[in-house]
Amino acid sequence: EKTFQVIAYSENAPEMLTMVSHAVPSVGDHPVLGIGTDVRTIFTSPSAAALQKAMGYGEVSLLNPILVHCKTSGKPFYAIVHRVTGSLIIDFEPVKPYEVPMTAAGALQSYKLAAKA
Repeated sequence: EKTFQVIAYSENAPEMLTMVSHAVPSVGDHPVLGIGTDVRTIFTSPSAAALQKAMGYGEVSLLNPILVHCKTSGKPFYAIVHRVTGSLIIDFEPVKPYEVPMTAAGALQSYKLAAKA
C-alpha cells in the first residue's frame, strides 16, 4: 500500500483504461497498464492527486466513488477504493459522459449519507 504499483488487474482493464475511445487497436499498440505500472500514470493529474489523497485516509471507503479521468482517452470512471491487508483494491466503473456533472456529486453525497446512517 506504500506505492501505486499494479499487482493484478482484470482482463478488460487495459482496453477500458488505456485505449482512446475512437481508436482501433493494432498489433503495434502496447497497453500502458501492466504489472508494476504506477496506476497514477494512467489518469489525469487531478485524478492521480485524488487517488493519492484517498490513500492517506484510514476509512477510504467513505470517499467512494472518486471521479477520475483516463489520460489517453479522457474517459471518466468512478474509482471505488477498498482497503485490504497491505493493499488497496480499486474497481473502475465507467461513467457516461452526460452523467459526469450531475451524477458525480450526487452519487458521492448519497454514499456519504448512507454511510452515516
